[in-house]
Formats: sequence, structure tokens, C-alpha cells
Amino acid sequence: MLIYIPMSRSAGSITGIERSEMTPTHRGTFRFLSAALVVAAATVLIAGCGGVPPDQPPAEAEPESAAPPQPVLMDAEVAAKAGDYDAAISIIQEILSGNTDDIEALRLLARVQATSGDRSGSAGTWERIAYLDPYDPDAAYEVGTSMARKGDWEAVRTRMITLDAAGKAGTRHYLLAGQADLELGYRTEAEKYLLKAGDLELAQSLLGKLYYDRGNLDDAESAFLKALDMNGSNYTANLHMGYIRYSRRKYRSAIRYYTAAHTAEPADPLACLSLAAAFEKSGDRASAIEYYRKGLGLEGIASSERRKVYTTTARLLLESGHTDEVETLARTGLREFSKAGGLYFYWGEALLKQGRKSEAKEKYKMAATDPQWKDPALKRFHSIR
Repeated sequence: MLIYIPMSRSAGSITGIERSEMTPTHRGTFRFLSAALVVAAATVLIAGCGGVPPDQPPAEAEPESAAPPQPVLMDAEVAAKAGDYDAAISIIQEILSGNTDDIEALRLLARVQATSGDRSGSAGTWERIAYLDPYDPDAAYEVGTSMARKGDWEAVRTRMITLDAAGKAGTRHYLLAGQADLELGYRTEAEKYLLKAGDLELAQSLLGKLYYDRGNLDDAESAFLKALDMNGSNYTANLHMGYIRYSRRKYRSAIRYYTAAHTAEPADPLACLSLAAAFEKSGDRASAIEYYRKGLGLEGIASSERRKVYTTTARLLLESGHTDEVETLARTGLREFSKAGGLYFYWGEALLKQGRKSEAKEKYKMAATDPQWKDPALKRFHSIR
């Protein structure tokens, strides 16, 4: 740092007195002042170069490391809605590691597990919730549904009745109770709970079947129509409405309901064969033959029923003039039912129409070995000349 000292008159003049004018006293004073100025300048120089300005703030201490943010349930919900189930489950498990009894976290875990396809894991989580809170409505329903899938209807009934006694049951719980009572044969109790289940589609469908089995067709029809108002494709309601209309000889209406039932469950032979029977009664042989044949191709028909279907189809083919097809059908049916007198009888009828009398007589003789067909077969045999 440079220190500027102002000078007057000339470079050699200090305080306005020339050297030549100095007395010994002046010279002493001059030497003293010069030394003082040098010391002051040095002090300023040292302070300016080596010291710390008094207004400079002190250095701040290093901040401590911040704690990582804790997971919250909303993060898991966001991940689940985005379809990232693994991330959602990971977040929930971290939350549960701090509190294993967090019911809200367990609820979300059960739902995420179910959505991701882990039915077993979801069932186990709901059981945990039910253990923590036996009157939790969601847990009671889910655990009850799991029991129902296993066929443990007594346990279902007990749990639903307990929930009802605690005032925590809703329509879905009453539906489960009604189902359990039906399975266990408690039909009066079943009706009570199904009525309390209100306008649930399955409740109305089950009520309709309950009334139908009692022979109360008016109440059955009312319940089935309510179910169909909620779901026009309801198989049980359509099938039983077909039965009701068929029993009242309203065959065209029966066909409409049977068609809906068959469309809903095309692999079920009951709707298919019922539809064939309704077409037969309505006089539409071609459609009847179509659906009887289709029914024969389906699994689940009782052996006695299959035998009847073969015989009925053979008769309809004969009445429709399809004599060649009668023989083909009879051969197929006899491989399955070797003593089916009806198939031999209609095969004989088809041969007789073709003028093949001796062959027809052989078929009538075979038909006569079946007690049910003995009389008509022998009558036809002896009528041939």
C-alpha cells in the first residue's frame, strides 16, 4: 500500500519551512515528525495487508445430513394406480415394517395383491385384517367369499350372522348369508337374508330359484324379471324364465329366454336342449333338430337324457323326410346305447319308407328286445306284408 503525504511549496519543504531556514530546534522537530509518520504508515500497511476486516462474518458450521423422507400410503396408492404393483407393495411393506398392525396399509396391500393377481396373498392379508378387527365389513366379506369358494358354508354363515348381530352387515353380507343357508338347506332363513340383500342381481336370481323350486311361479317370475332388468344376460334367470313360459305353453316366449341363456352359456347342454324342445313344441322341426344335434356334442348330459335326445332326433329326422340321416344318426347312437329300442324302431321306419322291408323287419325285431319299445315294434313287424 502507498501512503501519500502532501507537501507544500517544494519537494524538500515540510510544514512550510525551508531547510535553510531551520534552526537546530526545527531540525529536531522534523526528525521526530518524520519518524512518527514512518511508524504510522507501517502500522496502516500491516493492518491493510495481514488483518481480517472487522465486518467479515464468521465462517458457518457444516450442516448436519438431513434424514431420508419416510414413505407414506399415498405414494403406494399413486404407484398402484399407475400399475406399478411391485413398487406399491414395496412401499406398503416398508410402512408395515414400522407398524405391522396398520389396518389402512393392510387394506391397500390386500387390494393391490388382488389386482396384481395374487389371490392367495390377498386372502391372507384380509384374514390378518379380520383378526385385528373381526367386525371390519370389508375383511368379513372377503374372508367369507374365500370360505365360500372352499365350500365351507357353515363358517360363512357363522361369520355373516355374527356381523349382522353387531350391526355391521350390509347387503353383500346378507347375500353371502342367504347363499350359505341355501347350500345348507335352511330355505326359510335363506329367503329372509336374500330379501334383506335388496336389489342385488344375484340375490334376486337366487330368490327366483328358491320360489321356482317351491312351485311358486308368480313370485319366481317377479324375482327373475328383476334380475334381468339388472342384467339381461343372466343365465339362471333366462333359463328359468324359459321353464316358466314353457310350462304355460308360451313357446315363442320360452324360445326367446332359452336363446338368451344358451348365448350366455353356449357350452351348457341344459339351455341348448331346452331350446331344442321349445322349437319342437312350436313346430319348427329344423331348428329343433339343429339344437338337439348341437346338444349331443356338449359334455355334461346325463346318459339317460342323451339316449332320449338320440331317439327324439331320429323321430324328427324321419318326420322331416331325412331317412338317410336317420340311419346315420342311429348307427352313431347305437355305438353308445346298443340296446336303445327307439333308435332301432325309427331306423326300421326309415328303411320301410325306402321300401327295404326285410331290413326294416330286422330292426323292428331288435327294437322289440327293449321292453319300452316291444309293443310298438312287434306291431310294426307284423304289419309288414
